[in-house]
Amino acid sequence: MRFILFIAASLLATLTAGLVIPVDSINEREIDDFEIIARAPIFGIKNPLKYHVKAGGGKPAQTYSRKEVKHAVKAARTEHARISAPGISNRQKKNSPLKAFSNNKHHAPKLFHSKKSIGGMKGSGHEYPLPNKAGAGKGPARVIVQANKAGKLKLKGVVAHDQKRTAGSPGHNDHFRVRPSIRRH
Repeated sequence: MRFILFIAASLLATLTAGLVIPVDSINEREIDDFEIIARAPIFGIKNPLKYHVKAGGGKPAQTYSRKEVKHAVKAARTEHARISAPGISNRQKKNSPLKAFSNNKHHAPKLFHSKKSIGGMKGSGHEYPLPNKAGAGKGPARVIVQANKAGKLKLKGVVAHDQKRTAGSPGHNDHFRVRPSIRRH
């Protein structure tokens, strides 16, 4: 409140001191020398954030846009509402792409990574797969959502399997967080 009063008082003091450009002096100036230039976007593209999953084990790298992640979160909310409805069979719940995510500790942690997939996440959540860009089936990346106090699913992060780890190796099912980065391709 005091800050607003201070700003209002300084604005009044500025106006009464005559520090405003008079209207009739604008007409006397040479305005024709100025060009109005549209400001270019900061990053050159509208949504620059990308989630990049590294290649490995004969599998190609995959990059997901922010739009694809938001679309997956929306699909997860829709699927959660569908399987939470009364009268749905256990078979439909089992075949749902929305699975439980417990955020357990890694079996074979990487250096300089947190012990869990999402470090600040408390409790369990749900995982929903992102589309596989390399072919059919599930891709390596998942969006992790967790219900807030109001019951709405909120994005907690994007995780992916380490594609270098083959089936049967220790930690092949560990999920590691994929942090968004600015990519221009």
